[in-house]
Amino acid sequence: MFRLNIQPYPDGWEYALERPGNENSIKLIYAIQDITLMVVFNISGTWSNGHNRNFRGFDPDDDKVEVRANGNILCVIDGNGNCTITGDRRRIYCHYNNYNAILTVTLIPHFAGTNDNCSLKMRSRHNEPGMTCKGGSPLDGNRFGGYGFAVNENGWNSKRESTHNCHDQHRSGSVPMKIQNEEAVKLRHSVKDEDGNVHQIGEIDYMDGNGLHKVMDIFDNSPEPWMVDRNLYEAKSYFWIRNNGSGCITIRDVSLEILP
Repeated sequence: MFRLNIQPYPDGWEYALERPGNENSIKLIYAIQDITLMVVFNISGTWSNGHNRNFRGFDPDDDKVEVRANGNILCVIDGNGNCTITGDRRRIYCHYNNYNAILTVTLIPHFAGTNDNCSLKMRSRHNEPGMTCKGGSPLDGNRFGGYGFAVNENGWNSKRESTHNCHDQHRSGSVPMKIQNEEAVKLRHSVKDEDGNVHQIGEIDYMDGNGLHKVMDIFDNSPEPWMVDRNLYEAKSYFWIRNNGSGCITIRDVSLEILP
């Protein structure tokens, strides 16, 4: 029989697992320091559960993943880690609150043309109750679409969706190498407040051993108050991954890291 003794320690607690009469004991000392815990959600965890499923609405195996927009085209999860989204502007919403965060997605494109792309959107409340914007108004602080990062075969683009259906701050640029159909690339999109601005970074890893290439490094220097209302997004928000164009995309290894 073992006995667990717990005693205060100067910077934490001392745990001693002892067997009476035996001088050999196991002692663990846990020190409490000023550290920041990292929270990472494995969004695609259930995609490798062996269950091949085709669905509309919510994933039958995960009530935090939902496919929406552009009719009733089925979303396909093959049970081996892959999710395929077909249909122009068809997307999956992942219902994880995110404010300062890093989204990582492995993309396998099946683009049908040069204008096809895959877009990521973070810090979104796109589907919440309120008004829909048209032509720049009205703006509704309850329906911020989010900050975006998209890639096509030859470049990237970004825009801010001030309210559902109205976009501004359009930016674009090139990528180091052409993104090839059927070849996996890793995308990483970061959104974080910095000194009253919103810093957005977009990166691509071609999975060739050379790591991530930073292709987008931009700031929103004039965010509206509702875009930086941390309490709002930590109460309810989501991100999405969208197929744009007549082709389709397969995604896997999706994770969300929550930043301070």
